[in-house]
Amino acid sequence: MSLLASCRSRARAAACSALAATLIATMVGCTPPKATYAFRASPLEADHAVALTGDEIMGRGRPPEQWVEVASGRALTERFPDIGAMEVDGIGDEIKRYSRDDQGCWFLDSVDAIGDRSRSEFAPSLGMAPAKLAPGEIMTAEAQMRVTYLKSGEARTQGPSRRTLEHGGAMLAELPTGPTVVQLVKVRFESTMTSAQAIHVSELYVLPGVGPVAERTSDLVRVFGLRLRESSHEFVRDLQGTAVRR
Repeated sequence: MSLLASCRSRARAAACSALAATLIATMVGCTPPKATYAFRASPLEADHAVALTGDEIMGRGRPPEQWVEVASGRALTERFPDIGAMEVDGIGDEIKRYSRDDQGCWFLDSVDAIGDRSRSEFAPSLGMAPAKLAPGEIMTAEAQMRVTYLKSGEARTQGPSRRTLEHGGAMLAELPTGPTVVQLVKVRFESTMTSAQAIHVSELYVLPGVGPVAERTSDLVRVFGLRLRESSHEFVRDLQGTAVRR
């Protein structure tokens, strides 16, 4: 048998096997697995970009809402009252305490990391969002960060922190509800403690008038210059109960 004939024979065998598997699955009441959802976003022309308010970036006053991690389908719930603490249940459970001034600027006062059993406090409060962020505009905030044990209040470490917020323009996002024009906000947070460094980078996709609807995050922790922990996640907001489930 020639090499070409052999390849054709193997191809026919593979096709028959796939067909047989589908038929068997149908006969026993199973269905072939559906294609999984993949979050995608592509840039749009500059005339689609609009300024965002701090309230839109932070999602002020939104009711408790469900988010879903794209890769695993795990649920994550955010409870965010008008002003005050935002509780996150799911991946990296935490409580963030915010404040807002009369101009509409947002600040982060402290974060309780439940899994790490620690509290991070910022002095002065770390700027999170300006009253308005125009396309292409960059906001930078700096603060001293003090980390204590959550239960005893004993000091763990401290050092400077820096947060940068940038309006990245308009994007066409493939949400579970369909293609949607959103605004991209790029975030970078760095803290340098006594012996450790933490870097958090995220892309926040904000729907004007609604708030964040998707997010990509990446986290890196170094201790004495060595990578200790690294992770990345994608989340989509469950709008109208249509977020992907696995």
